[in-house]
Amino acid sequence: MATLLSSPLHATGPTDRRPVLVVEGAIGPDLAAQCRTLSLDVVIAGQPVPPLAACILAGSATAGSVRAGLAPPYCGFIELGPEGIVGIGMRCLETARAGGLTLSLQTITAYRLETLEYLVEAIRGYISEMTAESAELMDISLAEAISNAVIHGNLGIPSHLRTTTEGFAQFQRLLHKRMADPVVAGRRLEINIAPRSKDLIMVAVSDQGAGFDLAKKLEHTAAATAKNGRGLNLIRRATQTVHGEDGGRTLVMTFAR
Repeated sequence: MATLLSSPLHATGPTDRRPVLVVEGAIGPDLAAQCRTLSLDVVIAGQPVPPLAACILAGSATAGSVRAGLAPPYCGFIELGPEGIVGIGMRCLETARAGGLTLSLQTITAYRLETLEYLVEAIRGYISEMTAESAELMDISLAEAISNAVIHGNLGIPSHLRTTTEGFAQFQRLLHKRMADPVVAGRRLEINIAPRSKDLIMVAVSDQGAGFDLAKKLEHTAAATAKNGRGLNLIRRATQTVHGEDGGRTLVMTFAR
């Protein structure tokens, strides 16, 4: 059984830490106004932060900045786009407040960066004594959930296309076309990780797509003849529990420590 490290950002008991956005670079008037609307403190990197703060690094997303945000003293990373933090899910701030780990990236960024690798590295840093089996199940489930959220959720590309050679060619064309659309490519992928109890860890993967009926999809993918949706069936087998929220836009998984 795994236990959380002693970092105050990841206590197993109830917490109520104040989220603080730590920005790399100048804080523009629009961003400052958005933070005031959310009652969210914002400071420039290197400035003092309030006591008991849950610091979320924010700025341009690079391999270095995302990795930095997913490691102490931060409890997450939020990619800032031209719109500032408009569109950021409140679940990210709630996760930080509760002592969890949060990540919010635009779709095109999540696709281009080694997002799964950074998350796996961060989780290993915050969770100790996790069995090899539990770690592998979480890695596999995260990989499937992130892929589904990006490809089928935010980009809206149907899963059945990759079951034939002709369909795969169409899949590739759609992928490039939709990644070139700034509105679609700018949709958010968000991952939130937090202790659910002393024995369970919650991992939520959210997109901004059309959503779907998870229960119906799981029923379909359970069939031996199903040609798509096998990743979701794998997640069901790998997790302790799995359910959908936000109309199917958020997949909530729990794993044994």
